[in-house]
Amino acid sequence: MRLLQLLCFCLIASNSYAQEIPISDDSGKAEYKNGAAIAGLTKQKLYDRGVAWINKYYVNPNGVMKTQDAEGGKIVGRARYKLSRVEDKGRVNPNAGYVSYQITLQFKDGKYRYVIDGIRWEKPSYYDVSQWADTTQNNYSKPEYTSYIEQTIKYFDALTESLESYMKIGEAEKQDDW
Repeated sequence: MRLLQLLCFCLIASNSYAQEIPISDDSGKAEYKNGAAIAGLTKQKLYDRGVAWINKYYVNPNGVMKTQDAEGGKIVGRARYKLSRVEDKGRVNPNAGYVSYQITLQFKDGKYRYVIDGIRWEKPSYYDVSQWADTTQNNYSKPEYTSYIEQTIKYFDALTESLESYMKIGEAEKQDDW
């Protein structure tokens, strides 16, 4: 009985704080944006790290990278991930559609930044993922949209953590013990 009470409390506590997808002040749409200074690294070295991270992170990096401009210090890519939906009786439907996005990496001597925008649920018309929080829309489904928000935040938190960590440290140098 105590285990059931503890489980219920954990579920209520985890759902009581609202997770939100970050919204751009300029566009009013979903956007992840950050950058950092990394002293001692040239624009070219940071660019090379950005390319290496994309090659490591994405299954199909050549399909993701749309623009590679080493001289200008910019990489632009398009990618997507799959949503799943929890249906009646807890059954998980892995076919709730896709969320696509654009990722832009920019580099200068000693610093880089990323912008992830154009984050949209693939529908016949443009559907920015920030609309999942709009409870006034027709056909609003709180359990479904809350799940989509959580999946999106989890996906982009993992992506940005991976990118930021890789840009700071780079690839671990391989030791040759010969």
